This record gives sequence, C-alpha cells and structure tokens, in this order.
Amino acid sequence: MKTYEKVFEFLTDPTKETFLKCRELVINDPEYDPYSEDIENIQNLLNEGKFEEVIPYVNVNILLSPRAHIYKCFAYKELGDEKGKNIEMTIAQIIFECLEKTGDGTKDPPYIITRISDERDLIRHHLNKQDVSQNLVKDGDKIMDALTLDDGTLLYFDIKDPYQRLAFSFSKRNEQAESKDEEKPQKKKWWKF
Repeated sequence: MKTYEKVFEFLTDPTKETFLKCRELVINDPEYDPYSEDIENIQNLLNEGKFEEVIPYVNVNILLSPRAHIYKCFAYKELGDEKGKNIEMTIAQIIFECLEKTGDGTKDPPYIITRISDERDLIRHHLNKQDVSQNLVKDGDKIMDALTLDDGTLLYFDIKDPYQRLAFSFSKRNEQAESKDEEKPQKKKWWKF
C-alpha cells in the first residue's frame, strides 16, 4: 500500500487516533513542507481555468489540507464530474471534523494542524468566522499559534511539528548553500595578497 493510500485510512474510521496516525505519515515524510506553495499553485491553476490539471495535483503536502480538497471539489464541479465533486467535499468535511477532534482550540488542548494554512481553513471554511490577529505562543515545550477571531474568540493551534520542520528546512538549505560555496574554487580576494 502506498503512503498516499495509508494517509486516507482515517476516512473509513474518522477518529482522533486514526487521523493523528495518518498525520504522522505525512509529517514524517522527507518531502513534508508545511509552508509549501502547493495551495497557491492549485489556486493559480483554478484561476487560469486549468481544472483538469488540478485533479492530478497530488503530493504529501496537500493530502490533509482541507482547502486542497475544496479546490479539487470546485475543479470537479467545473468539469461536470458530480461524483468527484462529492468525494472531494466529503474528504474536506471529514478532515475538518478530525481537526476539531484533535483539541478544543484552547491552550490545553489546542487544535493540531499539519499545514499552517489549516488554521485559517478551519476558521474561515468550517467555522465561518474571520481571524483578525495571530500571535506565536511558546508555553513550555508547546509551540502554538493563537488566532483572535472577529468575535473576540481566541483559538490555539499546535504548530510544533510544522515549526520544527521549518527550522529543519532552513538549516538544511543553509548547509546545502554552504556546501555549494565550498565546492566553488575560491578566488583570491583583491585585498589578500
């Protein structure tokens, strides 16, 4: 069974435990990037009317993204595929329900997300509210985003895994850049004789 198929096992048993187990597959994948531009790429394809290119757009970074599935739902709708549209909307809805099962949006326990965009997806597309501010909160070993909604509600999201992955990615990119610099023959600087 492919990783992608394993990730969707939670759809048949949408509990907190099965969802978090499937989430582990995503965050432990070497290609996992919680800040990837995949959502923007899909949105650009939709804006360009390239609906048939949206459907096969799949990678580990969007498997648990509710917005990616909403976008695919829209693409199927535009292509006249009612079955595909309904499947994608169902997937998005189950992801929202599972996100809500991971916590209650308080400091203890916050909602557990996979992508940073999941925060606003849950707020805007599922709770039908708007966020007005965002703050990073470090509380012991917890790393959370605190989003204030337009009605004054404060929701907390556990971003420890995405945050650590971002730090790891920056470190990896810096190492790669340094190794490329070391590979280049060093020119003698004009001021060094």
